[in-house]
Amino acid sequence: MDQQFLNQLEQTLGLIVQPNSSGLKEATKALQTQFYTQPSSIPALIHILQNGSDDGLKQLAGVEVRKLIGKHWKNLDENSKTQIKSSLLQSAFSENKEIIRHSNARVIASIGTEELEENKWPDLVPNLIHAASGEDSATRQTSSFVLLCLLEDFTPSLASYVDDFLNLFGQTINDTTSLETRSLAAQALNHVSALIEEEDVINPQHAAKFSSLIPSVVNVLDAVIKADDSVNAKLIFNCLNDFLLLDSQLTANSILELVKLALQISVNTEIDEDVRVFAVQFIISALTYRKSKIIQARLGPEITVAALKVASEEIDVDDELNNEEEAAENEENTPSSIAIRLLAFASADLPPSQVASVIVEHLPAMLQSSNAFQRRSILLAISVAVGGSPDYILSQFDKIIPATISGLNDNEPIVKLAALKCIHQLTTDLQDEVAKFHNEYLPLIIDIIDTAKFVVIYNYATVALDGLLEFIAYDAISKYLEPLMNKLFYMLESNKSSKLRCAVVSAIGSAAFAAGIAFVPFFKTSVQYLGQFIENCSQIEGMNDDDIELRALTFENISTMARAVRSENFAEYAEPLVNSAYEAIQTESARLRESGYAFIANLAKVYGENFAPFLKTILPEIFKTLELDEYQFNFDGDAEDLAAFADGATEDDLQNKFTVNTGIAYEKEVAAAALSELALGTKEHFLPYVEQSLKVLTEQVEESYGLKETAMDTIWNIVKSVLLAAKIEPGSYPRGTQSYVDANVLAVIQKARTTTLSDLADEFENSMVITVFENIAKMIKQFGSVIIMDSSDSKTLESLCVQVVSVLKGEHTCQTIHLEEDVPKDEELDASETDATLQDVALEVLVSLSYSMQGDFTGIFQDIKSVLFGLFESKSKNKRSNAVGATSEIAAGMKDQNPFVQEMLEHLITILTSDKSLEVRGNAAYGVGLLCEYAPFDVSAIYGPVLKAMYELLTTADQKALTAEDDEATREIIDRAFANASGCVARMALKHEGSVPLEQTLPALLAHLPLKTGFEEYAPIFELIMKMYQNNNPVISEATPKVIEIFTSVFTNENERVKLEQESTLGREENMEKLKQFQDEETRQKVIELLKYLNGRYDGIVAQNPILAAVIA
Repeated sequence: MDQQFLNQLEQTLGLIVQPNSSGLKEATKALQTQFYTQPSSIPALIHILQNGSDDGLKQLAGVEVRKLIGKHWKNLDENSKTQIKSSLLQSAFSENKEIIRHSNARVIASIGTEELEENKWPDLVPNLIHAASGEDSATRQTSSFVLLCLLEDFTPSLASYVDDFLNLFGQTINDTTSLETRSLAAQALNHVSALIEEEDVINPQHAAKFSSLIPSVVNVLDAVIKADDSVNAKLIFNCLNDFLLLDSQLTANSILELVKLALQISVNTEIDEDVRVFAVQFIISALTYRKSKIIQARLGPEITVAALKVASEEIDVDDELNNEEEAAENEENTPSSIAIRLLAFASADLPPSQVASVIVEHLPAMLQSSNAFQRRSILLAISVAVGGSPDYILSQFDKIIPATISGLNDNEPIVKLAALKCIHQLTTDLQDEVAKFHNEYLPLIIDIIDTAKFVVIYNYATVALDGLLEFIAYDAISKYLEPLMNKLFYMLESNKSSKLRCAVVSAIGSAAFAAGIAFVPFFKTSVQYLGQFIENCSQIEGMNDDDIELRALTFENISTMARAVRSENFAEYAEPLVNSAYEAIQTESARLRESGYAFIANLAKVYGENFAPFLKTILPEIFKTLELDEYQFNFDGDAEDLAAFADGATEDDLQNKFTVNTGIAYEKEVAAAALSELALGTKEHFLPYVEQSLKVLTEQVEESYGLKETAMDTIWNIVKSVLLAAKIEPGSYPRGTQSYVDANVLAVIQKARTTTLSDLADEFENSMVITVFENIAKMIKQFGSVIIMDSSDSKTLESLCVQVVSVLKGEHTCQTIHLEEDVPKDEELDASETDATLQDVALEVLVSLSYSMQGDFTGIFQDIKSVLFGLFESKSKNKRSNAVGATSEIAAGMKDQNPFVQEMLEHLITILTSDKSLEVRGNAAYGVGLLCEYAPFDVSAIYGPVLKAMYELLTTADQKALTAEDDEATREIIDRAFANASGCVARMALKHEGSVPLEQTLPALLAHLPLKTGFEEYAPIFELIMKMYQNNNPVISEATPKVIEIFTSVFTNENERVKLEQESTLGREENMEKLKQFQDEETRQKVIELLKYLNGRYDGIVAQNPILAAVIA
């Protein structure tokens, strides 16, 4: 060995080991360019590993030489190789210091991996197995460690030793002299399992042997926990996490036992906190990979109870109340904090019956506990449960809203804070529904703001206020507006903290969003207050993150105000602020660029086609942002350094250098949303940019990490803008399968269609499949079958239907990627709300097709009806409700071109008369009424049982409305049941008046009017009322005062809807169509004529009503 080379290498390594070495960069470069390019560096580094002057130098030599084995080992002569292998084995077993011994062992493994692949060093593994089976404890331990290192490198040639490994580690895992050896055996078995799974067909003997050793792994975990060895505990939990991914032949029935074990560890406060955190993390992994098995075993309640118990443990109160950094809070891994995270995962992955309902069951007792930490934890549990089970949480508002109010009134600050966090999360997920309780919440929250002694509470109170204000109904905000705005202006003046000002600015924007045109008196003052935060927009030097966030939020909220006060009131500020937004887009700050795009998106809503002049400057910036790379390679050095690093780096080394820049990903998401609004707003002015937009967005769908769903949404919004530019209005297309667009428009649709469906069969993200189906369903319903097929080519339509059916069967890739083969296929599991949403959007595609194709939908329905009717028998209430509702909607879509009326009726009547769920029966009632209306044959024979079922349905809904029975029947569900039942009865009476006893039926029907939702059901009800008056039916004549009362409500609601349309914030009331009391102008005019008739017949009864007097004037 060249002594000079060795000395220089050791000196250079020494510069790296020395702390604060000024020559670090030069030394690193010298190693890569002068030493590591030569094969002789291997024996030199091994010499330093064995004989270096200090342990740090030895360790570094061991790390560096392993990187070079793959590159240079084959270039060494055989004599050198033999000497190196011999010396390494000797030093591995003779070295006293474990850390150096392990470095030797890892180098042996690296060389062994290289040699075994070439069928060399044949005695290495047998000799190590023999040594690991020997009498000497230290030798067993070292041999086991070398074998573990070899197994970690995963050399396929080791597969021939699986039997020997299972026997060896089955023995050493019970070593009585060394806990370390037992831990090494457990870790090694984890890697042996990978060798077993690599076999073309899993060897059942190997699988059974491995499975039988899992209890021994658990015993090792128990031993290391009792020894307070958290390092080995984490290593064993890593093994258990890997076991979750194994074929069930290897794990047999152990997974559930492992979850139960982890639960026991997690709640045991005698155990080290780090170990308990590992246990909870294991349960979270089990929810991800073994969800079906956990649902099947009904472990959800046990998991939930354990998580609530851990979440209720004492926390650092000072830290909770004084830690303003949310990121630090989210990253903190204490048992209490991670238990809350577990509840969030469980709520999303498991059905509400196993998690959310258990949380609600514990709500009264925990909220009344004298232990403040219990009160805190139950409120935080609700706050995370709503994200995964919003529908169920909404159904329990009669318990949850009082609980949050109790929390706001609690004397303990940590409970108050938890209540504020809970309200904030409720407003995020249930928006308008939470804001209905503004009378109860606002005084309490404002009082907390006024009296807060902790900045964190002040901040969260402002955030909760922000969430409530945003979704308060337009007609309710006015009474609060003046005192609220004065309060918010004062809060801006009195706080100098940018972080606190952020929350206040956001609350001002939310107040504007809720108030709409009523915000005009406060608009100029708001801009004056907020303008200071966006002065000199492009200058960000010296600003911290909170300062930048304040500037960004100011941009976003001023643009929200623009939507509220509308174009004429915003006009004087428009051009200078658009220019400032353009400056923001060009800064180095991703957050400011993002806010600039949000501003542009809102202004496009306000100005529509008048915003077109800005396209030529704004769109290039959007395209530039969308083409940014979300992935970044983190390497500190020049090109030469990088080349040297890459030359010696392993695949893992390279992967570790890659990260996803989430800031850029989010900026791109907002830019894509702005592109949507620009396309929809400027219509034909956007046409020159369509091709480039679709090209960039298609690339994002195919390559992006975080933008796929938003890019897909934007693609279809651009298609919509092209159709609107072609003067094609939503809903105005010809029904059937004929094409009605020109070649240019069709080409855009085809491009979007291809991008959307090309990878749908293999898409494994639920969220992406949901996005695809939502866009397809919405566009088909608005613009017809041309969205999915050309007049002579139905291949794309057929492909779409195949994917829809696969979702309905639970067989799509996104549903089977984590499928557990040991869960019986014939045992249906209760669905999480996410699973139910996936099924719902798939059904919505079929509904849209039925509306757009009508009679041409017959062939599709013939193919899918068995799957659809099969869902009527699902154990999941959500799935049944979705399927029954979709069948009813399909009946509405096909109208009188439906050859399946008899079959649909039979299935829906069965549901109507037998299902326990009010929601499901209500959906069935809707369909039965429609089928009666469109039936081409006499259906009066079914009227008896159907009317009886209607009576029972209305009686049930009445009882639930009075008692608020706890079976998930929300007010919305009850009101919808009233609407569907009323519409059904009206349709039946219109079809066969003589078969409906109107003298009993009509008073019951009128008693449930006016409707509170489902206003489309007014169409048959109004028609029946008018027909009965035409026929001089005495039953309706006697009910005239009630009829007048109903129409007063109808026209009041219609007037409010029109006012809302004219005065509310642009884009807020996206479901304005659902609020329409009349489905068309013709019906409205007929009702007005009826009112005029009633006014004449009944001595001016209508004119005496101020609302209706204006209608007939």
